[in-house]
Amino acid sequence: MSLLEFDTSSFLSSGGHGECQPCPACEGGKFRRLFVKKGRTFYQCQTCGLERQWPLPSQTQLNEYYEQSYRDGMYCDFVAADEMKVRTAKSRYRQIKRWCNVGPWLDVGCANGVFLKVLQEQNIEAEGLDVSHLAVEAARLQGLQATCDTLDNLPEGRFATITAFDVLEHAIDPLAFMEEISRRLAPGGYVALSVPNLKSWSHFFMGRRWYFYIPEEHLHYFSRKNLAQLCKRVGLRVCAERATYKPLTFDYSVIQFREYNPWIYRVLNLCGKILPGRLRSASVPLYIGELLLIAQMPRHS
Repeated sequence: MSLLEFDTSSFLSSGGHGECQPCPACEGGKFRRLFVKKGRTFYQCQTCGLERQWPLPSQTQLNEYYEQSYRDGMYCDFVAADEMKVRTAKSRYRQIKRWCNVGPWLDVGCANGVFLKVLQEQNIEAEGLDVSHLAVEAARLQGLQATCDTLDNLPEGRFATITAFDVLEHAIDPLAFMEEISRRLAPGGYVALSVPNLKSWSHFFMGRRWYFYIPEEHLHYFSRKNLAQLCKRVGLRVCAERATYKPLTFDYSVIQFREYNPWIYRVLNLCGKILPGRLRSASVPLYIGELLLIAQMPRHS
């Protein structure tokens, strides 16, 4: 075995730091070291290609990061871009409504409730869940039903639809997260997930500089194949897999690249100096390398 590889059994027996878990998608135990970014080491499963950080942060560390981000960090910019986020929420609803158009509906990672608002306008019974008290408070101020809690405290078999957009990559244990999702689905219910796609053109061209490699919060990375494997492990039947688009403005993109890819940020920042304001604020649907997957909980025979 190369010095840039490890398997979970030898890692544990040699006294490695923390408990190294098998791959959540395929249960594989061999991982190849890829690179280090901001002091975090990224590995790839040699069986299915899933990528993850190791060691992983604690849930407390993640929650503290999200609270700070909602207060005065990246997510402060995220929630401030209200018009763009409304367009994204409406676009996502249009993409999934063929399967998921009934409640009760749970939106996991609801943030300040933009997607919940879209569901409310469709007269769908819906509630949201988020780890940030500040985000949940912002949703409640709009009259939306949102809770700062975890999935394991919700009733099992309650929801006809569950959405988790841009959430799974944040999970410390994706397998446990998806098991909790499947338990909360009613028979015949649907879950819609979106994640950064390891097989996207953006990842192919950018490599380790990919803007979705965010050491502070993105812990696991999927392709269509291993995300489908993960769903099947928890008893879900995959119904559809497709690219998903986000309406983005030039100004918002510059903010994101400032955080995640300084080289692209410098180029865009220079371009922004000569672009008219109306073009910098125009929202354009873009494929930035994200995957949408819809799966169903089979009905009991």
